[in-house]
Amino acid sequence: MLWEELLAGDFEACVERSEDVCVLPLGVVEKHGDHLPLGTDMYAGVAVAKRAAELAPAVVFPYYFLGQIAEARHVKGALAASHRLIMDALLEMCDEIHRNGFTKILILSSHGGNAFFLPFFAQQFPGLNRPYAVYTRYMHDHTEEQIEAIRARIGVQDLGDHAGVAETSLIMYLRPDLVRMDAQDASESANKQGLKEVRAQKIFTGFSWYAQYPHHFAGDPAGASAEHGKFIFDMVCENMADAIRAVKADTESLRLIEAYNRLGR
Repeated sequence: MLWEELLAGDFEACVERSEDVCVLPLGVVEKHGDHLPLGTDMYAGVAVAKRAAELAPAVVFPYYFLGQIAEARHVKGALAASHRLIMDALLEMCDEIHRNGFTKILILSSHGGNAFFLPFFAQQFPGLNRPYAVYTRYMHDHTEEQIEAIRARIGVQDLGDHAGVAETSLIMYLRPDLVRMDAQDASESANKQGLKEVRAQKIFTGFSWYAQYPHHFAGDPAGASAEHGKFIFDMVCENMADAIRAVKADTESLRLIEAYNRLGR
């Protein structure tokens, strides 16, 4: 059930059918090499959220692109809002989702750059006295067995960290009309090994990604195909449907939130 397609008069019944679960697909608009569209995260996130919500009924919030993407401000097409704004805006959206009747919000991240942002966003809730639960999940979190299955199918070990063979296959399946393989110089995907000595000590900086992949492209997309993309898509959708089911079955979080908020007053 897509939020934007619902009729106002049907909304309350849809909240009930969803068992009060709303899925918020969140990514960014950014460069994905020169062969994939800027909206790659959007197309993938919305498609997965929609299909998963068909398998495990939930309402899907309109695609939300205000994620963390400061590391792509040097490339054209990226929409990089300030960190203060993305924190505040996402909280307001969650408040609005709750105001409309949902008590459980599952944020589906289709962008790897949200890996620190979303857990940090969720960590603020013990201090906010909100009566609803927020969960976050990265779309491409697979089991080791699933990763091996994808590697075996495609015939490579390196699936790519950004616009590589796996992500390219996914978009070839979902939006083949927007893929231009002839536009990309695959050599630009090579890791430049910047800040190597610092990273060897497990030290992180905001320039770690740029130091390694200044072209905002990581992983050779050669060997990508729509058939591989469908295999990955089906796997991701099943994983996400399982996540929705787990959130629906979770009776502990709201109880913990109520108890914690009462003690924290």
